Amino acid sequence: MGTRDTRRIFKGLVINPLAPDRVDYYDPGYLVIEGEKIVRITADDPRWEFPDAKFRDFNEKIILPGFVDTHVHLPQFAMMGVGEGELLTWLNTYTYPEEARFADPAYAEEISTTFFDELVANGTTTAAIYCSIHEPATDIAFIAARAKGVRAFIGKVMMDRNSPPGLMEDTERSIHASVRLFEKWDNNDGGRLRYVFTPRFAASCSISLMHRVGQIARETGAFVQSHLAENVNEVRWIRDLFPDKPSYAGVYDDAGLLGARTIMAHCIHLSAEEINLLAKREVKIAFCPYSNQTLRSGTMPYRKLQDAGLMISLGTDIAGGPSLSMFEQMREAIRATAMTPTEALYLATLAGARSLGISDHIGNFAAGKDADFIVVDVKPRRKAEEALSTLCLESDKKCVVEVYVRGNLMYF
Repeated sequence: MGTRDTRRIFKGLVINPLAPDRVDYYDPGYLVIEGEKIVRITADDPRWEFPDAKFRDFNEKIILPGFVDTHVHLPQFAMMGVGEGELLTWLNTYTYPEEARFADPAYAEEISTTFFDELVANGTTTAAIYCSIHEPATDIAFIAARAKGVRAFIGKVMMDRNSPPGLMEDTERSIHASVRLFEKWDNNDGGRLRYVFTPRFAASCSISLMHRVGQIARETGAFVQSHLAENVNEVRWIRDLFPDKPSYAGVYDDAGLLGARTIMAHCIHLSAEEINLLAKREVKIAFCPYSNQTLRSGTMPYRKLQDAGLMISLGTDIAGGPSLSMFEQMREAIRATAMTPTEALYLATLAGARSLGISDHIGNFAAGKDADFIVVDVKPRRKAEEALSTLCLESDKKCVVEVYVRGNLMYF
């Protein structure tokens, strides 16, 4: 098949995020793709240049880059919106019993398949994902992600202390299982699948396990993801568990877990010293505003972290957050921090791509990037800038009309 057969032109209001304070509008705009890649976006009708290209006119619908969710728990998908209470109570009462069910491969397959279907239906085409402690379930999650075609950074959760009996791991077995998964899946599917070492949080991991993960990450360049300073009671617990460490972030730093390929979720209750440490180590921050509100954890100090030079992106954190919709995360982020809609869109797209080290592949409509994009329907509007405000403040999954992954229509 020649390139002429794979060229397509999509017309609509194209919104292209470029920076926290800059977004370009093309109204109308034309998105030109060839096969799986973006050729260009333009305000000038390019059909004369590509007379054999297939043309699709979305009229006043909006074309956006696919969303990037940098913190989400796949095993909690079936319990979105379930339960109440603050973090530690919620984990023990609702989360851990649900995650224990992933010992059953059939259940893991059912939830994994539905999860990725729903992820794409919400307009998310890339995600950093926590699985359960179970090696087979994590393997199944990778298979489901590959079948859906999304970019996915997935890790088997590691828990070798202070955990329920059904989720308590032997340290060596946890490490060996994680390494096997890393060797099997990291850089699979042309680099669209990556493995992430995932010590759940310092309270559920021995210092020995965390040190080993830090060593592996340094030796292999692997990604690491965990939680940091989400809840006041959690921070107090860490202080009691590690009385010889200077801080919660210091626990991770001493274990060698903080680096440019580390994603720490939440980061609400941090000292100035911890913020400086994270910035020095170039740690990436996953901001989960809806979850922070639902679990009454507090508000992440967005401006303070941003001013320190930290890269921040958005995460749904289901099921702490009760929705996979990045529109709802943008809305909550704006309400919590008074950021602009331009900032919120940047955090949901290009910032996520940069946090994951893949901004040369996804995140906006630069030529040569993957044709991962979504089409949304929001009415009425008078001008393009108003459409972005409406998307951020009033939209959810229902406005998603179509979703494309590498140029392939995956949801309609």
